Amino acid sequence: MVKAQTLGASSWQLALRVALPQALPRLIAGLRLSLGPAWVYLISAEAIASDVGLGYRIFLVRRYLSMDVIIPYVAWISLLAIVTDVLLLQLSRRAFAWAHQGQR
Repeated sequence: MVKAQTLGASSWQLALRVALPQALPRLIAGLRLSLGPAWVYLISAEAIASDVGLGYRIFLVRRYLSMDVIIPYVAWISLLAIVTDVLLLQLSRRAFAWAHQGQR
């Protein structure tokens, strides 16, 4: 930041061209980490206080031990979570390749 200020950058230029690009890869990583518990809370909330959604449907059919219904729902939730994680990782790697150097 000091170098950018020395070269005459304004406060907005510092924020948009220095601070934001440094923070975004870490923000995306934090988002990826927080999505795991978010999915658990979403499914739990649907099971407890909703009449629609995958969590509600799992909660509804668990009384009958209908594993033929429960397992596809759990697989669908897992697929959604994995796809979201992969998309965020690819976005981070493409937009901020410099932040992922030395990683596979």
